[in-house]
Amino acid sequence: MTNKVLIINFEEIYLKGKNQKIFIKQLVRNLKRKLANYKNYLDFTKAHGGSYFIEIIEDIPENILQDIIDKVKNTPGITGFYVADTTGISMEEIAEKSVQHTRQYVDEFESFAVIAKRINKAVGFNSMDIGRRVGSDISEKLNKKVDLTKPDFKLYIKVRGKYTLIYSKIIPGIGGLPVGTSGKAIAMLSGGIDSPVSTFMAMNRGLHITAAHFHSVPKTSPQSIDKVKMLVKKLTDFQGQIKLYLIPVLDIQQAIAKHTDSRLRLILLRRIMLKIGKKIAEKEKAKALVTGDSLGQVASQTLENMKATEEATDMLVIRPLVALDKKHIIETAKKIGTFDVSILPHDDACGLFTPKSPETKAQLKYVKEQCNKLDIEDLVNGTLQKAETVIISDTDKMPEYIL
Repeated sequence: MTNKVLIINFEEIYLKGKNQKIFIKQLVRNLKRKLANYKNYLDFTKAHGGSYFIEIIEDIPENILQDIIDKVKNTPGITGFYVADTTGISMEEIAEKSVQHTRQYVDEFESFAVIAKRINKAVGFNSMDIGRRVGSDISEKLNKKVDLTKPDFKLYIKVRGKYTLIYSKIIPGIGGLPVGTSGKAIAMLSGGIDSPVSTFMAMNRGLHITAAHFHSVPKTSPQSIDKVKMLVKKLTDFQGQIKLYLIPVLDIQQAIAKHTDSRLRLILLRRIMLKIGKKIAEKEKAKALVTGDSLGQVASQTLENMKATEEATDMLVIRPLVALDKKHIIETAKKIGTFDVSILPHDDACGLFTPKSPETKAQLKYVKEQCNKLDIEDLVNGTLQKAETVIISDTDKMPEYIL
């Protein structure tokens, strides 16, 4: 065992019974890809109960260790983790390393508690003995007081087989399931607040995401595309690498505006978007579409309109935000780092042709009548021929957004 080890906890994976190994294998695969630049420092070992151990095999610079922590923190499937110092199983070794570990935080607390667990029953002392000895040494050498009720600082000690783990900072993860364990999906990604959050939530339930962005360039500014690329870059914190389809829908919008009832413009456009999304899903071997719909938030997101929109495809449409209010969505956007990008000004493809009086309770029969005025198959195929793709990775550097 090396002098430091990164220990990862995964509560939900631990409940998967006989399938647990499948989820752990995918989680480790995701971590290895995200931490590939630091492979010389890390040794991926094995799972122990509800945890996975990664040994830090070299003296690691503080900035690199912090970057590793940031990447692990944003990996779906991890509920929490910590970096532990390791030492032998003698009382002297444990006490010495405990003081050494605690000393680096000496300016952050006045009171402390030692929480010891003796897993190895063969040693000649118990958990209370560890607490008394280590507590006494820290109190004497660092001039801190013991407080077992409400301590400022908690030191954890676990005596295992041939080594002891000593740690104090337990870092929360984002939970969920490892990306890739639930299959693949196509996320319909705009430049707003909602769809990046729905995309993150889909990733956090184990879906591997390919993003699709619909734009109206040159009627809208190319900056709208740059903004979406920035959002995708933020989302790579969780998936690592994302393929982004950039799909021009101006021809579709113009056809809708010319031939159909203006009140249904958004519903008809969204129906065609779902058809395009299905085509992309078939190409990418994805099994679902993910949207940022939140029930009742805008005119196109009433029950009647969502039903009239979804009827356009037989593919599963997942709406992670459907029952969430805007406050909750904004809080999540801030937490995952997409909010500040989402509120940058941009031209939205849907907003370009929004009618003054949009339909809020669309009748499916009438929607289909309006659809018949369009050559939808030609519009879909023609649009897909003009689509571009770009791969965005968490290691890419993105240009600044120019207002």
